[in-house]
Amino acid sequence: MLETAVYAELLKKVFTSVNTEIAEWEKQDYERCPKYPEQLIHPIFNGQKVRSKSEAIIATMLHVNRIPFHYEEALHLGKRVIYPDFTIRHPVTGQAYYWEHFGMMDNENYAQAAFQKMQLYNINGIMLSDTLLATYESEESPLKSNIVENMIQQYFL
Repeated sequence: MLETAVYAELLKKVFTSVNTEIAEWEKQDYERCPKYPEQLIHPIFNGQKVRSKSEAIIATMLHVNRIPFHYEEALHLGKRVIYPDFTIRHPVTGQAYYWEHFGMMDNENYAQAAFQKMQLYNINGIMLSDTLLATYESEESPLKSNIVENMIQQYFL
């Protein structure tokens, strides 16, 4: 029994410090995407605005599941700066994840740019299905909320 209490106390210190650090991270100001602010038209729970209804769904579901995130926070990859749709911190481990939503995959130029962005992540060691999550949609195949919920369950809960 004593052994269990000792382990519990050690783990409490580790997880408490991670939780405190994540809570501070979630509140801090960060470098946001300066491009096309007029496209930020869909309000979410905290008064912030996102670019699409699908991003609003993702943001809301992250919030409901108490998954901390920043929207379009700058990510410096070598000499390039990109703005993942969501930079997420795992609520238990603190691990950083990136979630990209590609919402116009039926547009050839958009799809090509999405592919190039995925290559940039890969070149920099951020791998799909590891710490990079991606959702896709087209006009004929919109994003379904159950896909978002399943991804949240799989990676964060």
